Amino acid sequence: MRLLLFSGFLGSGKTTLVLRVVKQLLDEGKKAAILVNEIGEVGIDNQLMRKLDMNVWELLNGCICCTLTADLVSTLQQLDTDYSPDVVVIEPSGAADPRAIHTALPYYQGTPLESIQTISVLDPLRIEFLIEVMTPLITSQLKNADLVVISKCDQATPEEIAYAHQTVREYNSQAKILEYSIATPLDTLMNEIK
Repeated sequence: MRLLLFSGFLGSGKTTLVLRVVKQLLDEGKKAAILVNEIGEVGIDNQLMRKLDMNVWELLNGCICCTLTADLVSTLQQLDTDYSPDVVVIEPSGAADPRAIHTALPYYQGTPLESIQTISVLDPLRIEFLIEVMTPLITSQLKNADLVVISKCDQATPEEIAYAHQTVREYNSQAKILEYSIATPLDTLMNEIK
């Protein structure tokens, strides 16, 4: 079982990207499940995903990186037992810190994970504001990423995209960076997902 962990602040385009990736995985004949974390009692993203016939498991009413880490581990174990997916896509709340999720994963006792890839979705239109206001969260999402997807490149100026690249490199010199918009062929992204 492979694990794809998507991080990104609210409005970054993370859910749209997750939907495209999971649809592609399903089209390739992969058995995929989505683990969605919503802070409130009613999940909106998961309702949309279910309408698209996707296998969605919910963690509600708390943050996957704080109060729900035990739920994350038990849900992964249940997924392994009941569904045996090839790929589990985890989409935490935009306020989640991926470090805490990685800290919880060693407690998972199911089928060994083949790989864990962390993908951070970064909005170049709001990066200056986000770095200023949400510094620890945004920098943690960047520092813990294997791949950073700079979203909305069709709306951003060349200067905003260059600043996004500079910001990523300031916090993570190793991550791959991919410029992305809704018009970007999905193959370009899928080639970067292990």
